[in-house]
Amino acid sequence: MSHSQVGAGDSYTCPYCNQRPLEAVATAPYVRGLIVVMLFGSKSYIGCVPCVRSRVLGEAGWSMLLGWFSPKSLIINPFLIVYNLFRGALVGANPDGVSKKLRELGLPEKPSFVNVQAVGVALAASMILADGEVTEEEIATAEKAGDGVFEGFDEAGLRMILQHGKDLPPAEDLAAMLHSVLDNEGKTKIMVFLSEIAMADGNVSQEERDMLQRIASALGVQAQA
Repeated sequence: MSHSQVGAGDSYTCPYCNQRPLEAVATAPYVRGLIVVMLFGSKSYIGCVPCVRSRVLGEAGWSMLLGWFSPKSLIINPFLIVYNLFRGALVGANPDGVSKKLRELGLPEKPSFVNVQAVGVALAASMILADGEVTEEEIATAEKAGDGVFEGFDEAGLRMILQHGKDLPPAEDLAAMLHSVLDNEGKTKIMVFLSEIAMADGNVSQEERDMLQRIASALGVQAQA
């Protein structure tokens, strides 16, 4: 077994229930009204059918509670609520969609051998995309950290995911999906990589620290920063 690959089982498990295999993917748009401004975006989910359905319907519920407090959101929110209610009801097994999402993440369909660097790149991309903005400075920081942790770091792969994988699952969901796939050495290497990104500017913000802690907890290891 090479240093960059880790033996695993025949399938990934759902990051929410940790019991059933990956069966479905869905993207739920959302709006949050903040008096005079509006936050608009989407959340991507991958997991078993019941958990993905629950997440999409849950997003409709959050929109019912928090999506009204700006003029524009009053107009948009009803459409998003209806869309998510219908989308949630229609969630079903979608092996082709799961395969496509795994390819976007740089992961093999069957985790018999998962490339640790590919997992790190996917998690880094998810972290960078979390705020909805991608800057060249953030990419350069991730590339520098990758060069320091991985031999022959795939900078092109990172940029491709950032450019084409706009609907990535949250980093902690992806980490939970890979909890039983990676060994402790692979998990530690990934956390070192992500911590290097967070510490690149010499200051780890509380938001970054919280995200690293959530990822570490999902992986089942200690945070590095």
